Amino acid sequence: MKVTASPRAAEVVAEMARRRSGTLTVTIGTGCCESTAPFLYEDFWPGPDQEPVGDVDGVVIYAPEYLRRLYPGDQGPMLEVVDELGESLSVETELGVRLALRGTGLDSTTEPQECAVAPVPAVDGPRERVLRPVTGEIPPELRGLRLR
Repeated sequence: MKVTASPRAAEVVAEMARRRSGTLTVTIGTGCCESTAPFLYEDFWPGPDQEPVGDVDGVVIYAPEYLRRLYPGDQGPMLEVVDELGESLSVETELGVRLALRGTGLDSTTEPQECAVAPVPAVDGPRERVLRPVTGEIPPELRGLRLR
């Protein structure tokens, strides 16, 4: 398996390397809900089945054995940037973006194409996307806390 990175993903990783003092790594498959999502962590210790599958300007990308089996040789997805936030401890979220894996040969800089399959309507009709910003304040005891 070989994971590559888009130019924009490389820019985001480089920016986080400038902002953080610890060792950065990208790890795939450590999330509780998104088992193949990439996470950019500072001072992360990869698990026993994690092995290097690429790098982004010296930042090593790790993947677990179950995922490596799916991509023989130099095949593999591309690390890309998505302009939306998810709940994550991945450090690039400080920039208002998140990392994602995409199949190779896709160009994320062009407008998305329509899907050839019609969407399935919700049981109670179509739903409007609602953005829910975080409200409130972080407790004083947690202000300034850095998670690693």
